[in-house]
Amino acid sequence: MHVTRPLPPLLVGNGTLTNPRDMVRALETVETFAYRYLVDGELITEGKATLVRIMADDESASVLVNSCMFLNVASFQYLNFHTDETGQARLDLFVEGALLEITPLDEPELRTGQRQVIRLMEESVFDANSIVSLDDDDEDE
Repeated sequence: MHVTRPLPPLLVGNGTLTNPRDMVRALETVETFAYRYLVDGELITEGKATLVRIMADDESASVLVNSCMFLNVASFQYLNFHTDETGQARLDLFVEGALLEITPLDEPELRTGQRQVIRLMEESVFDANSIVSLDDDDEDE
């Protein structure tokens, strides 16, 4: 069979992502996580947090505050993911000498407000101004 169009890569278990849409998809698999933030190889901080929002926006910062992460994939040049022998993945986000390591956890007590996680993203359209919300819009609970 001869393929006439260029095919996007297939990455299983390990890989490097540079496309913001692919980075968002990888991060959509994360809810609560352990993190380490390193600059020039030196550990700056580490802890546990909940991924509250994923976005691809040229103007917004990635912010980790009160154990809540608002992550902008446009803040990073690329994402590496590695899967160990137990099936646990680690996602590494890189930008000019800095590294944010994210290791997903299964710890529901870290989730703020015990809200149902909703992942919103149009499958057919993705642009740099798209926002992916992991919050439940129902704030009355």
